[in-house]
Amino acid sequence: TVFVEKAGEIIPQVLGPVVEARIGDEVPLQAPTSCPACGGGVEPEGPKLFCVNPECPAQLRERIIWFVGRGQMNIDGLGERVVDVLVEQGLVQHFADLYSLQASQLSKLDRLGDVSAANLVASIEASKSRGLGGVLAAVGIRHVGRTGAKTLSAAFANWRALAEADEASLGALNDIGEVIARSVSGFFASDQGRAMFESLEAAGLNMQGESSETIVDSLFLGKRVVLTGSLEHFDRRGLTSQLEALGATVGSSVSPKTDLVIAGAKAGSKLAKAQQLGVEVWDEAQLVEQLAGI
Repeated sequence: TVFVEKAGEIIPQVLGPVVEARIGDEVPLQAPTSCPACGGGVEPEGPKLFCVNPECPAQLRERIIWFVGRGQMNIDGLGERVVDVLVEQGLVQHFADLYSLQASQLSKLDRLGDVSAANLVASIEASKSRGLGGVLAAVGIRHVGRTGAKTLSAAFANWRALAEADEASLGALNDIGEVIARSVSGFFASDQGRAMFESLEAAGLNMQGESSETIVDSLFLGKRVVLTGSLEHFDRRGLTSQLEALGATVGSSVSPKTDLVIAGAKAGSKLAKAQQLGVEVWDEAQLVEQLAGI
């Protein structure tokens, strides 16, 4: 029996036990030392335990849905229902299995005909060119998001060079830090992590990094940029990709390390914090003018 309160307006938060309600025959819970689904190791984070096996079968469906999603491997036609069928029928048990699927197999599945199956296979094939940054963002390494994936991809020539990097060199990179460095190092230290990247490489994926030397020289190169407010002339995701291609790091929060804030209409707390910190602020017209000159 525990005390619970409503935290963050809705989330139930356990505050502690009701000791006086105990009758003496309670048995202390023992935290598992391995994942009950796959036997993989577990890693604590606060009161939670996480399975560190990147291809744990209990997590397979959600991991594949993330892997194929827009902003990761961007495989059109692989929605949740199709993923469910592929997993249920045992056609996909690892990420690399996606790349051995044939149109003749897929056309026999519920909700997929010949045309849809052919289009899906073509989309899967196209995803092989996403590069190391896309793969790192897609495979679900804890704490590694799209921005971190791009930073790592720009810093290393290929996944094998990244896998050999130690925590200190990883943590020295911009936007990585100690927590992400430990997570990445631990991932590649595991047999499952290395096996995953071996299998994706064998499936024909481009696992090369994106050398920062190929980025055109621009005033955005090396800058930390934050977008806020409503932008009339840009899609937020497309603009992020464009700025990153020009060498910027696009973050989600304003800090003393932020170099530039681009503020659209109805910008709120991020704009106020930028003004408080003395960070340079552009409106959308200034951004359009600068991009036109590149």
